[in-house]
Amino acid sequence: MKWYKDRPEEGDFVVIELTDVDKNSAYADLEEYDDVRGLIHISEASRSWVQDLTKEISEGEKTVAQVVDTEDTIGLSLKRVNDKQKRDTMSRWRKEQKASDFVEALEEKIDLDDVYEDVVFPLQEELGSSFEGFEISIAEEERLKEFLDDEVVDAIQEVARENIDLKQEKFEGELKVEFYHGDGLERVKEAFDKPGEGVEVKYISAPNYSIEAWGRTQELAKKRMDDAVEKIRSEVQELDGSFEFSKA
Repeated sequence: MKWYKDRPEEGDFVVIELTDVDKNSAYADLEEYDDVRGLIHISEASRSWVQDLTKEISEGEKTVAQVVDTEDTIGLSLKRVNDKQKRDTMSRWRKEQKASDFVEALEEKIDLDDVYEDVVFPLQEELGSSFEGFEISIAEEERLKEFLDDEVVDAIQEVARENIDLKQEKFEGELKVEFYHGDGLERVKEAFDKPGEGVEVKYISAPNYSIEAWGRTQELAKKRMDDAVEKIRSEVQELDGSFEFSKA
């Protein structure tokens, strides 16, 4: 998966493949950039003293480095990367590899001049990865619509539904909705109409209803629940009814 920048900036964490390792230095290909190489000096290989770099790292090994110099040759450091930074960077890179399939599916659903320039690069720049854009597209579509056209966001959502399990976490609650009018049942139906993606309202016994919201993460499931509850609350109040919500 191509990255939105042509070259990394100082301080960036990058996935590399080690090449041309000798006693005092090693070259590495930067996996997220086309035809970009960096150099690791023996002094940046480890926090402990190293006498021979060939005994510390191996050609063909993939790992994470921090960019410490971009003046001419890109300088890389292994010793400045902690375990969490390494895990996070590798996770981002692996997800971007997976997102390549999503991008291919997106190209089949919408006519774009350049899917990378029009979609992938904006997602990477704004969210930190294109995979993140597909992942949050269902519950947080408004974030995407701040910098992408509605038609593009709709297509991203369609690809996400087809390729990502979006119902792993669940939030539950109970609603008490009452209308003191002859057409109360119609008002209830109107208040519960289209509560939101991944949200379901079920009848228990008047005036009580259950509400469930799903999301790939607890954070997304909670957001869906919060948004649905506020939408229903607003609808009930506009229709002159009473509303109560409690968590299950």
